Amino acid sequence: MEASDAPSGSRKLTVFALIWSATLLAGGLILSLLTGEWIALLLASGLAILPVGVFRRRPR
Repeated sequence: MEASDAPSGSRKLTVFALIWSATLLAGGLILSLLTGEWIALLLASGLAILPVGVFRRRPR
């Protein structure tokens, strides 16, 4: 198997981070709507932004 055929770990991590972020934002939105509190959405958005910051700092 050539190196170009192997799935990259970075790509898997990116997909996981996107799914994680979408799940957190959806959960925060649902909790905000159910409870009427905006803090759940604020906390979820902060946790969803964290993977983006990690990706920006990682060397390629």
